[in-house]
Amino acid sequence: MQKKILLFLLVLTVFFVRSYAQVSSVSQLANAFLDTVERHAYNKSLIKWDSIRPLFIEQAKTISDINGLAPHFRRIIRQLKDGHSALYFEKADRNQAAEKELFKKMAGMTDKEAGFPPKIFSHFMTKDHYAYIRVPEVLYEQRKYVDTIGVQLKALDAQDPKAWIIDLTDNNGGSIFPMVWHFADLIDVDSTYSTVDRTGAEDKQKVRMRDLNDQDQKWAKLFDLEYDKVPPVDIKNKNVPIVLLVSEVTSSSGEFFITHFKGQKNVAIIGQMTSGQTSANDQFPIGNNYMVNLTTAVLKDRTGKIYGIGEGINPDIPIAIDFAKVMGGTEIRDSGQRRKAVKAANPIYIQQAIDYLKKQHKK
Repeated sequence: MQKKILLFLLVLTVFFVRSYAQVSSVSQLANAFLDTVERHAYNKSLIKWDSIRPLFIEQAKTISDINGLAPHFRRIIRQLKDGHSALYFEKADRNQAAEKELFKKMAGMTDKEAGFPPKIFSHFMTKDHYAYIRVPEVLYEQRKYVDTIGVQLKALDAQDPKAWIIDLTDNNGGSIFPMVWHFADLIDVDSTYSTVDRTGAEDKQKVRMRDLNDQDQKWAKLFDLEYDKVPPVDIKNKNVPIVLLVSEVTSSSGEFFITHFKGQKNVAIIGQMTSGQTSANDQFPIGNNYMVNLTTAVLKDRTGKIYGIGEGINPDIPIAIDFAKVMGGTEIRDSGQRRKAVKAANPIYIQQAIDYLKKQHKK
């Protein structure tokens, strides 16, 4: 996954950035989009290109403004049925800031400026001397995120924990590399999961972000995440049990975090099956202010399991929680309520981890 490895850090932020290739007409942009999806999408075979292409090109002739292509692009992307591909688009504006300046602005943007809620960090030592740390999602403020997690891990490790409890129950994705950055010492191999494209080609993922090519080093510098300047923390208490707490909310990069650990002998995954965004995406600028984020591969964990499109990660130890009861109602009606219920059930997850670890230490 070395290709565009740090561009993947942007995932949902790149839609603010003007694309590299500027296309002069609506028809050229329509063709560029179709070519990109047909060439790279993992599920491209689900689209009947012989009929879709001529019909769409004919429709494009009636569109005078490139901004009007967005709903048509999204309709085609939905036909891929992978649940992970998306269109990133910002209305074209002749007065827009230059690409490089705007990109730098985005790299330094705060959660508040982007309209995101503040990240919720948490770490503590349980009375049984198990180190608990919450891993929230991350898009913006990536260096601040990495520094915060690093400080927390150091503080916990200094107390010689008997085990680690890593909480991903409310992590719905974002950028995997700052997320896993300081946990490298807890992972017992240099390379963990792979991505497998539709031809069967496999690309192994390294745990530590070092030995980057020149282009990726530029991205790292832009985000102030150069490996030599921000090395992963050294963790001395790493040969102890590790519990990952997961839920139906755990998604995308949260799931990739899990697969860094899945199959490791001292690791147990506790919770519910994750959301199923276990596919790898690449970003393709297609012209003007359009970029398409396409699912190009699926995930293969170190046990050899290849995940199908939309397939979540099964926990090693499933736990049943009546989320409606937790919320004081009769049913969970949507994803927003589900996430609130998972947050409210956090003490239940933590107690399940503690109970499991107590049993392990009695053996």
